[in-house]
Amino acid sequence: MVTRPTRAESISPKEKQTEYFSDFLNSFAKTPVGNQLGRVTNEKSVNQSLRNLIKTNLGERFFQPIVGSDVNASLFENVNNILLNDIEENIKLTIQNNEPRINLLEVSVQSSEISEGEALRDFSGFLIQNNSISVTIVYNIINNPEEITLTTILTRVR
Repeated sequence: MVTRPTRAESISPKEKQTEYFSDFLNSFAKTPVGNQLGRVTNEKSVNQSLRNLIKTNLGERFFQPIVGSDVNASLFENVNNILLNDIEENIKLTIQNNEPRINLLEVSVQSSEISEGEALRDFSGFLIQNNSISVTIVYNIINNPEEITLTTILTRVR
């Protein structure tokens, strides 16, 4: 029988590990013990930061107009190879300019998969999707040679 870790175990690890980077949780949830804000450290901290950078629109942060990417605006476009390449380059540039804690190895952007029975095709033969894009980022933290893979799915809200 596989036991899942409790919320307390996921927020406060049992063994002490070296903390290189730390951030607050995006939800500002408190720890189960005490009245402190929950934190994420090291790899989880960088993953959270990368997701935030990708999902932030340019000009959305006050006094930081060049932080973020315009990937959300691309989710309303018809998906083709040119659009996917533009999104990939936009994400690479955003990460290289705004995330100094990592060495970026690879960025891969793909249109989401749907079954052929539900699929509609546009005039060029590409599948008309539900406007969601899968982004895979491979990187390593600057003081750790281990490769880390982050996969996130971007979908439009409305």
